[in-house]
Amino acid sequence: MDIHEAIADLQHGASLLEIASGYREALIAEVGLRPEQVTAQTFRGEVSAFMRRLARHLGDRHAGEPRIGHALREWVRHSDHYEAWDALLTGFAVDGREALLRRGRVMFPGPLTAHWPQ
Repeated sequence: MDIHEAIADLQHGASLLEIASGYREALIAEVGLRPEQVTAQTFRGEVSAFMRRLARHLGDRHAGEPRIGHALREWVRHSDHYEAWDALLTGFAVDGREALLRRGRVMFPGPLTAHWPQ
């Protein structure tokens, strides 16, 4: 799976959690690992890096798209990736924005959040 496939899946209603899981499963299949060889840590770093790149791309190229905004809103409930938070809070109108801003500003240092609009 690449960024463009992930975006197409998102635009058809997939969640970012589903994208992350699918990406991980594709990596496992590509390498040919057997189920007993797979742990929770298997490809964790690779999936994290992919999801960060994807979030940055979504914020840069798909700001304002309702389905993308919804997917990011759900993703930040489970993610501490700055890239997802930044994409959501700079490019999308979301319900509960004030609470998200407060939480994001606690999670990330001031210079990283100064450009987030109220």
